[in-house]
Amino acid sequence: MSVLSYLEGRASQAVLQQTEKDSIERSIKTLRARLDSNLGEKISEQIQFGSSTRGTILPRRMDSESDIDYMVRFNDSQYTPQTYLNWLKRFALSSYSKSEVLQSNPVIVLELNHIKFELVPAVLIGGVLKITSLPTSLQTKRSGGPCESVHRRQFAEMSR
Repeated sequence: MSVLSYLEGRASQAVLQQTEKDSIERSIKTLRARLDSNLGEKISEQIQFGSSTRGTILPRRMDSESDIDYMVRFNDSQYTPQTYLNWLKRFALSSYSKSEVLQSNPVIVLELNHIKFELVPAVLIGGVLKITSLPTSLQTKRSGGPCESVHRRQFAEMSR
């Protein structure tokens, strides 16, 4: 086996297959519908962001931490950060009772068989979308994009 053929093989493994893409897309649509159904009166927007929107998400077989970053914007900014996390956690536990659900500040992690979602609560304050439980020092304003504040793991890449 040549170095080139090895690298070509590894590169082809790093691309989601169409069946994986379809499965993830169905899960996103289901998540959106369930959030609307369960928390519809409390939320005003749902925003998918991160590697899945940039087309750089890796298959789980290559990166077990591969996930879908999914922001849920709440209508009312008067509650504590933990309140928003509790709402998302209760939603995930009741809507996905057979899946693993845990809090990993500042997100709720919803682990399905084929993909992991990181549900990120956010509110609009002074015209800026803010992640509710992220320290102010890690908040950043980003013009031109739907997500003006980001959680820890994506702070560096999205604030460039």
